[in-house]
Amino acid sequence: MPLVPTGFVDQARLDRDVNKAVRRLAKHDVVRVNHSLGEDSTGEPSIYFRIVLTDTASDEATLAEVTSRVATTIFDELRPYENWGLTPYFSFRSKSEQDERNDPEWT
Repeated sequence: MPLVPTGFVDQARLDRDVNKAVRRLAKHDVVRVNHSLGEDSTGEPSIYFRIVLTDTASDEATLAEVTSRVATTIFDELRPYENWGLTPYFSFRSKSEQDERNDPEWT
């Protein structure tokens, strides 16, 4: 995946803003949030969020509500279009799924 040139984004400020948004998320829902910059399939500068949810939050009965709330909170706090010119993408995984896959991009 090609990276967005760093000249477009103050990465230290972006990291601070992402961390601020993550602090607003419920600890009983979210284990961790990682992000990276790149281009989407159309070449637009994008931010990709990899969000590990607790196993409880990943329950089928509440998953849609939890993922919507988490994505909305990050989106509203970060305002990726307005503040950064970035298209956001959100991917979710449960803690037990991440433990099984042991994918370093998600740790």
